[in-house]
Amino acid sequence: MFKTILKIFVFLGLLAYLIFALVRLNRNEKGQECTGLEITIDDRQQTGFLGENEVRELLVSSKHFPEGELLDKVDLAELESVLVASPYIDEALCFKTVEGKISMHIKPRVPVLHVINDKGEDFYIDNCGTTMPRGHHTSDLIVMTGNVPRTTAGPLYSEMGTMLARDDFWNGQIQEIHVTPQGEMEITPRIGEHIIILGDTSCLRDKLQRMKTFYTEGLDRVGWNRYKAIDLRFKDQVIGIKKDKH
Repeated sequence: MFKTILKIFVFLGLLAYLIFALVRLNRNEKGQECTGLEITIDDRQQTGFLGENEVRELLVSSKHFPEGELLDKVDLAELESVLVASPYIDEALCFKTVEGKISMHIKPRVPVLHVINDKGEDFYIDNCGTTMPRGHHTSDLIVMTGNVPRTTAGPLYSEMGTMLARDDFWNGQIQEIHVTPQGEMEITPRIGEHIIILGDTSCLRDKLQRMKTFYTEGLDRVGWNRYKAIDLRFKDQVIGIKKDKH
C-alpha cells in the first residue's frame, strides 16, 4: 500500500514538473532571444568527421543560425532539415530548453571505405549506402580503387564496407580493394605477396570466412609467399594459384 502511494506521489511530482517546464518555456519564448546552442554529436565510432564548429558553420552559411533570434520564431523542423541535408549528418533532433537555448542532438554518417576511382574522384562510402565528399577530412580506412562509379558505389559497396570495418581481422589485414573493369574485386593484403580474388559482392561473408580459415589453417603451414593469387569466386572452394617458377 505504501509503495503504491509513493509511486502516485512520484508520478504526480513528475507531471507537475513537466507542466511547469512547458508553461515556463512557452512564457519564456515570447519576446525572448535564443541565448545559445547546445550541440551533442553521437560520434561513437570516433570518426572525427563532424565537430561542433562545423555544425555552427553549416548553420551560419545556410542563414539558419538561431542564436540571437527570437525563440518563438525559430522553426525546429526547418533546422533539422538543414542539418540532415549535410552529407556528413544522418539524423538530427532539435528542441528548445527552459534556459532559452536550442539543443541539437546529431548522429553523423560513418565512413566505411575510402574510394579513389579510375576517374580520379576521391570520396568516402558511408554506412547509410551513400557517398560523402572528401573535403578536408582524412580517415584511416580501407582504400578502394579502380572501376568504382560514384553514382553506384554507395548501394553496391556500403554493406561490404560496414562489415569489414566491424571485423578487426579484415580491417587490419586489408590494405586495398581494387575493382577491375569487369567489376570484380581483388584484395591486396597487408601481409604476403598474393592478391585475393573476391569477384562480385555476392556471398561475401562466406568468401571471407573461407579466406580467414585458409589463412589460419593453410598459409600458416605452407608459407605466406607461396601463392601469387587466392581465388574465392567459386562456391565452397579456395583455389591457390602458385607463383611461376624461374
